[in-house]
Parts: sequence; structure tokens; C-alpha cells
Amino acid sequence: MIEIQNNRTNQLLWLVLVIFFIGTTWYMGKKYSQERSDRLRITQSFQASNQELEYYKTRNGELVANNQALVLKVDELKEIYPEILSELRNMKIKPNRVNSYTETVIESEKQITTVLRDSIINDTIVVRIFNYRDEFYDVSGIAKGDSQKVNIHSTDSLIQVVYKGERIHPWLWIFSSRKLEQAITCKNPNATVVYSKHIEIIRK
Repeated sequence: MIEIQNNRTNQLLWLVLVIFFIGTTWYMGKKYSQERSDRLRITQSFQASNQELEYYKTRNGELVANNQALVLKVDELKEIYPEILSELRNMKIKPNRVNSYTETVIESEKQITTVLRDSIINDTIVVRIFNYRDEFYDVSGIAKGDSQKVNIHSTDSLIQVVYKGERIHPWLWIFSSRKLEQAITCKNPNATVVYSKHIEIIRK
């Protein structure tokens, strides 16, 4: 009877040890996988932060700027981009509530040629005026003596799409995850995206 109890105790002890070993192995494997994933994510984000914009044209001939999006934790964001944290605080937004942050710089340049016309203001003062208008610009000006006054109003539509782009390791085919990329296009053909940064904020 005592021998049977000892066998059961030994079996139970071995079972506990096996479960402990399996649990420890699973935990260490998960921790290693997470650390490896974090290292890869940080490396890709660092590369993306130094990446220049790539350009291509849509089917309608519009210019699209494309770059890789960054994926960072809040603590990493604080360390790498403290100025973004300052901007969020200035906007009265708590960093740990932010899902994503996008910053885009656009340059717009257009040469306008129009006709100057004589006009009279205040019944006696002769001036020269001009007006120009198209889908994106509304410009008007008045020249009085040696001074000129110009009013410029411009409009544009900025479209930003974040999507899963090329695979990180194309040779692994479906076994490789895809990069998070961002595409930006302006409807104004005179405008060009010269800088863009999109950061996905993750909690874990």
C-alpha cells in the first residue's frame, strides 16, 4: 500500500515537473518571440524614419508620395520624438490615448499670368487691378501708385492611406508579414508632398 502511494506521489511529482518545464519553455519562447518582434519593429521604424519619400503617379496622373509607417510604443515615442509629445501636450491630448500621429509638409508653387486692367476707386483715383481664378486658386490684386496689394486663397484635398504594403522578407512569401506603409496624394497638381511621417502607437 505504501509502495503504491509512493508511486503515485512520484508520478504526481513528475507530472508537476513536466507541466512546469512545458510552462517555462512556453513562457521563455513567447518572451523571446516578443523581444525578437520588438527588435524587428524598432529596426524597421528606425529605417523608416530615415527613408526618403518615393513617388508614383495614380491612374489619373496625380502624384502620390509613399513611405513606410513607423510603429512605436508611447515610451519609445517619448525617447525618439520628444517634440511630438510636446505637440500633443500643446494640443491638450494625452499621449497614451493616441492611436496614430501623422505629420505632412506640402509645398505649392504656381506661376500666374493675367491681364492688368485700369479702374477708378473713390471716383477719382486711378488704379490697376487683376483677378485670377481656377479650381484651386483665387487671386486678386490692386496696384495703386507704387504699392500693390494681393489676396491669395488656395484650396487642396489631402488624401492619406495607411495600408499593408510589401512583405518584409519577400522570399518567405506568405510566411513573411507585411510592412505598414502610407500613401499621400494632393488633388492640387501644383502641390508636392515633401515630408511625411505616420506613427502607429501600440499599447504592448
